[in-house]
This record gives sequence, structure tokens and C-alpha cells, in this order.
Amino acid sequence: MSYSSEAIAFSTIPPNQQVRIEDRISFLYLERCIIRQSKTGVVAVRDNEYAELGRGSRTLQLQLPVAGTAVLCLGPGTSISHAAITSCARAGCTVIFSGADGVNCYAHATPLTSSAKWALAQAAIISDSKAQVAAAIELYKKQFGIDAMPGGTIKALRGLEGRMMRNAYRDSAKRAKISGFKRDTGAIDPVNTGLNVANSIMYGVAATVCAAIGVNPALGIIHRGDARALLFDLADLYKASIVIPLVFSHAHDAEPLPVIRRDLRAVIFRKKLMIDMLGTLMEVLTPYLPNRDDDRLIGDDGAEVVGHVQYGGE
Repeated sequence: MSYSSEAIAFSTIPPNQQVRIEDRISFLYLERCIIRQSKTGVVAVRDNEYAELGRGSRTLQLQLPVAGTAVLCLGPGTSISHAAITSCARAGCTVIFSGADGVNCYAHATPLTSSAKWALAQAAIISDSKAQVAAAIELYKKQFGIDAMPGGTIKALRGLEGRMMRNAYRDSAKRAKISGFKRDTGAIDPVNTGLNVANSIMYGVAATVCAAIGVNPALGIIHRGDARALLFDLADLYKASIVIPLVFSHAHDAEPLPVIRRDLRAVIFRKKLMIDMLGTLMEVLTPYLPNRDDDRLIGDDGAEVVGHVQYGGE
């Protein structure tokens, strides 16, 4: 297959000249289709329901704007070609492979970044307990919507977060006229299933934010021990105020999951959550950024020397 001149030209665009993360569509969810590279870009192809009804087959093809998309979530029944996922990687689009409706992320492909400065700042926080506490307080302040927290301890903040989440579940359940609601990730009722879907979407958004600046999702600030710890930190900023009320508002819908995905995507766009999430992460990391952003090698006594130099002599 030959590529168009437009596709070839796109492949040469450096990452820093492509669509900025804050200007992208938050996510697209696809299932039961084939993702492939065409002459004009990445497309999703499937045969519509006419074939299933014995009325003949009609192929449907949808152009995917991967260069302007943050997360491409592929559900059951999807396959993607090598050329297509290469185009997604070049475009900085995170590809997530998930279960039905986006619940349970099995694997994802992330783009590379040319600088390690944000990862170094993250390492500086994680390796210093005082810095980690300070960063955790900043995240809690963001989650609670307050500018100052004098005298707050992590234990007190953790309790405040617990009460906030409890009240969010209680108030949302009351508005939806649901009695005795209990959060259970393994339950199959519409609300718990909807929360699983919405939370998975927010973790996907957080993953592409982390990929944008090259930080490790496993190195959380508040959460620890899980490979998605930092994703939990970032997604928690919006659970009580956005995710929980949105999911409960569709508790009595006939098919809530497609509506939840659509409405959450609209909220992510309207409230500029990707911009906000990225801004929060960078704000927390900025005080710990290294003074230099060039390539260098470790030296003696904590010093550093210039990289890409032959130090072995002639």
C-alpha cells in the first residue's frame, strides 16, 4: 500500500509541532471494528448490521482524528494494524486496550518525550518524604477546592477526603432516589458499573497527561504500590465533584453506559479537564525541576558532566 503525500508529510512532523495535549479530543472509544492505516490516515472499518440480517454487506469506514485525540480506547472485537498504531504513536495519541465499555485497561501504548526534566522532578519528590508530603497537600488542596490549608496533616486530609467522598455518594444517591447504595467495584448494578466505566476513562485521560511530559504513572504521590498510583492521584481530583454526580444522574437510563461515556467526554471538553489535570501535575512538579535540561552524565560527588562526549581518550 502506498501512502498519500499528506500522510508522508505528517510522519515527519516533530512532536513539539503537533496538536498540543490541551487542544485534543479527550478520548474516543471503539469496539467491534478494524483499525488500519489508509492513504489518508487512520480509519476504523466494520461491516454494518445489514450483513447480520442477511441483507448483504455494506462496509462502513470512519476517519479517526488521531493527531487531535489524546486517548484511543479499543474495546472487545477490535484489532489494529502495525501501521495504524505507528501513526498513533507518531501523533502522540495514547492507545488503550480495554474490556467492554472501557472498563479494565489491559495494555496501552504511550508516546515518547524528548525531555526527562519532569521525570527527574517526580523522582526528586518520591525520594524525599518531606517533598512528597508537601506535594500531597497541594493535590488535596486542589481536590478540596481551597487555596490554603494551615496546620493540615496527611491523616486529617485523608479523613476529610473520606468524608467528602461519602457525602458525594450519599447526596448523589439521594437525588437519584436510590436507597442503601454501597460502592462495590465488583457489583453489576447500573451505578457501580457506570462508576467503573467513568473512572477507567479518567485513568486513561490521566495516563495520556503523564505520557505528555514523560512521568511514571506507577510513582504516585498520595497513592502507592499500584502501577497506576499517579493515575489514581490525578483522577481523584474530579471524582467527587464530576464523576459521581454524572454517573448517578443516569442511574435510571435504559442504557446508561453509552450516555455516561458521551456526557463525560462533553464535560472533559467543556471544563477543560485535560488542561487542568496537566496544569496541576506540572504545578506540583515545578519546584523540583532540575536546573538543566541538556543531556549529561553522572560525575563524582554528585556533580555532572556533559553527555555525548568521548571520555576514553584517543
